[in-house]
Amino acid sequence: MQRKTLLVIGTVLAVAATGAVVLASGDDSSPPPAAVVAPTSDSPVTTTSVTPTTTTTTSTTTPPREDPTADPGPDPVFATDPDLSRVDGYSYRPSKPGDHRLPGGTAAFQYDVTTNALKARLAERTPELAQATGIALYLTGGTALSDADLAALQNVHRDLGLSKLTRLHVYNLRSIQGGRECTPDSGLPCAGQQARGGKSPYLWHNGWWDTWVEQLVLDDLDTVPDGAFSNHNFSEVSLRGARSIGVMAFGHAPYAKLGVLYLPSATTIAHDAFRRNQYLAKVNLPNATQVDDFAFDDASRLRYFTAPHLRRLGRNALNDSHELVAVNLPELEYLGINCFDLNHQLVTLRLPALTEMDKNAVTGFANLRLLHAPRLTTVWHNAITNNPNLTTVVIPSVTRLGPGALRGNPSLTAVYLGPTPPRQDADVFTESPKATIYHTGDPATWASFTPSGNPGLAVRPQP
Repeated sequence: MQRKTLLVIGTVLAVAATGAVVLASGDDSSPPPAAVVAPTSDSPVTTTSVTPTTTTTTSTTTPPREDPTADPGPDPVFATDPDLSRVDGYSYRPSKPGDHRLPGGTAAFQYDVTTNALKARLAERTPELAQATGIALYLTGGTALSDADLAALQNVHRDLGLSKLTRLHVYNLRSIQGGRECTPDSGLPCAGQQARGGKSPYLWHNGWWDTWVEQLVLDDLDTVPDGAFSNHNFSEVSLRGARSIGVMAFGHAPYAKLGVLYLPSATTIAHDAFRRNQYLAKVNLPNATQVDDFAFDDASRLRYFTAPHLRRLGRNALNDSHELVAVNLPELEYLGINCFDLNHQLVTLRLPALTEMDKNAVTGFANLRLLHAPRLTTVWHNAITNNPNLTTVVIPSVTRLGPGALRGNPSLTAVYLGPTPPRQDADVFTESPKATIYHTGDPATWASFTPSGNPGLAVRPQP
């Protein structure tokens, strides 16, 4: 028997080879037919009255196309992670024992800095300190320690044979000694010892080398001088009042387990300040406006960096931050030379206020897909190069593309420019063979635009 199909007022009766009749309707809510007779192979097909159905029209409207130039927004982690969203401020108030909640096992006492006798005062407390895991020192009579008193704190574990101490809190301390650079003619035991990379070639000695302190709390400190804690071994640092961090202040600490850095009052971070702190994972700088050259260079485990008011990020500032997953830099205006060199994890780089990108700023990103910089006007030599998976670059305000500015991005498919063709130097699009250049201007204005270094690339109005 041949397969037959009967159409009855919007309803399909499909007759299978076995003789069964299958009802197919455009409206699943319609009542079934009064009866459906399954004929035998020898009898004709018979149908009874079928209730009319209403045919439902399905919309074929295509959903609106997602705008590829839209701001992707910050990574949600910066609003949800307590270390990265923390903004609790600070104001100095003189304090005394009992004013702070201290960890168990902390020995807290006051010390008059005018006596210049801290070593003796510590020795008097030897039995108490032998059982303690931390010291909380509250200064009176002044807001600084003499060199001898600072040395007494730094060496108390050796001087008194204490083995349990790991935490140091010093309150009412507003200033502290800086380090001394280990130059060849410094006369220090470390003379000539060099630090890897960066602008500051030598280590800085400060008395904290091989210290007993793992957790350091100096919340009342106003300024961290140059080299003050260089080559440290801290795992936790609290500096809630520090407004500036000096050159190599915490630089060159490849084995220190400092994982989270929160500086709520700092506005400037000097060059090399945290260079080669290789266990840093999160950095939160809620009020910083400037981070200088090499400040976080070779922070090879750094994953998240937030500085919502930062305006300037210097040369190599985040260089060799291989594990960086996301940055939050909504007010950044200048990105320095080699700033983000050699990153393996970042997928989206969002820089909504950036106006100038210096040489080699974004190069060697293994997984970068999107660069969103809608206010960027100037892109210097080889600024966005050798990113194997970069597909989309949104730079509609650009007026200058320096030599090789977008060179060597083999997966680049879309570059979004603005209404006016930018000035181009040589080889801008060399080795970026798949790119289509979209613009928002008059086609006649763009008719003579030829992509530098790759004249065959398509140039089209933005859809």
